Amino acid sequence: MMHAAQILLDILRNAWMAIIALIVVVAVLAMLYQMLKLSVDASLGASMYVAQAVGTLITLMIVALYAYLAIPAIVRAATASVSIGAGCGPAAELGQDAAYVIAALAAVQMAKAAFIALFSTMTGAGSGISYAITEAGAAIFGMLLISVAVPVAAAFLGAC
Repeated sequence: MMHAAQILLDILRNAWMAIIALIVVVAVLAMLYQMLKLSVDASLGASMYVAQAVGTLITLMIVALYAYLAIPAIVRAATASVSIGAGCGPAAELGQDAAYVIAALAAVQMAKAAFIALFSTMTGAGSGISYAITEAGAAIFGMLLISVAVPVAAAFLGAC
């Protein structure tokens, strides 16, 4: 089981790195576009569009920093906080492996949500950022639930 979980974790780690690299590239291109838009609007004297471009630039930076810095920290903290109190033997190991695999899935899911938030920020829609935060919370809640549910169910069914 541990070998299969390790292979799955490696695949998800590579997927996360690819998504983050894509997020960084798209964020840089979006920021360059906003800078060009800012300079054109400033030269034309359109102060409302300048303020909108500055706000979009700041939001793009926040989303990119969330994807690049906050997601790994959230997943590490949630993985470290998982404690298996009930269960023993294979059930406890299964719960721990499930927590690690769900943490890797959560990282990929949060990176995907950040990518969607990045595109919604570029287009001017604001719902993508709240979607990213909701996805992060749901992924962490699912990871904690599975890592505790498997050993508790095993102890309840008398596996130990």
